[in-house]
Amino acid sequence: MEAAASGLGENDLLMWRAVLAAAAAVLIWVIKQFYSEVQKWRLEKRKQRNLVRALFAEIDFNTRDMEDFLKNSVSVDRIRRTLTQFPDLVPHVTDARHTEIYRNRIGDLHDISDQLLKKTVYFYGLLEKIRVQVEGVSSPGYVTLTLDGRIAVIELIRKTSVDARDAGKDILFEFQRVHKKLGLRRHVRGRYK
Repeated sequence: MEAAASGLGENDLLMWRAVLAAAAAVLIWVIKQFYSEVQKWRLEKRKQRNLVRALFAEIDFNTRDMEDFLKNSVSVDRIRRTLTQFPDLVPHVTDARHTEIYRNRIGDLHDISDQLLKKTVYFYGLLEKIRVQVEGVSSPGYVTLTLDGRIAVIELIRKTSVDARDAGKDILFEFQRVHKKLGLRRHVRGRYK
């Protein structure tokens, strides 16, 4: 009776109900899709933040190693005296860099600028250079070098370590500046809190 009074027939009301039900279903589907995309975006952002944290920690670890190596290295004069006294001596230099995050996940890192990425690649390039230089000290040809040549090899490792330390500090500062919300801090060795 009410439908007739409003000028709509019973079939018209059924059709409007169907249209409204279809529109509601589409709206619910769109909302679910939007919610799902927001959840995926949040998960990806969380993964990116964790990856930035992990790369920061790895660079910090390697930079601390460079700082410790430089702080604990013996002087050139002492190296000269020791190699003069023991000409067959091969200095013990350890290369213990960590590159797990960089090597395996750098392609997944989308939240850093091109400039920061270039600096990071440069830093890890320096670490690779140190690895090759340390291998040179361990090679049989090292003992055939002149005293000055042997010292030059050790000094080259030290110079490359200075470059790596400085590059690492620069990168860490840049990470802290760009990713302030992450609260990135350098680890103090000996403290595990």
